Amino acid sequence: MNKPTTSSAAIEFTIPGAAAPQGSKRAIRLRTGRTVLVESSARVKPFRAVAALAATEAWRGPPYRECVGLEVTFRFVRPKSHYKADGSLRVGVPLAPGKPDIDKLLRALLDALTGVIYVDDLQVACIWATKEYGARAETVVSVVI
Repeated sequence: MNKPTTSSAAIEFTIPGAAAPQGSKRAIRLRTGRTVLVESSARVKPFRAVAALAATEAWRGPPYRECVGLEVTFRFVRPKSHYKADGSLRVGVPLAPGKPDIDKLLRALLDALTGVIYVDDLQVACIWATKEYGARAETVVSVVI
């Protein structure tokens, strides 16, 4: 896939709230003897639901069937411990968030957009993703089609 140009169409939307990483699943054995897989983080399912809703509002058409590219910014609020009493940043605080891992954040987002923006996340041919601190927690998404 070529680098997006100004002539490429884009679907842009913002997902409010902090993104949740989709980590490994864990197996739980039910009393019936059946085993089910559950997400290791309880925040993943609500994040995916909000992401799918934001994507649905931005894209009213059927899921796209060709390759797409994504530009994603995961924005988090700085912890209060990063600030001095006067409101200025402490020396030595990180410029960008360390945790959660960006690949796990992307996994949750890609799954949320499946069936809404594209048929399957295997259609995503390129991704430009960043994590940063901002005034509010949100995820800004631009899908290049």
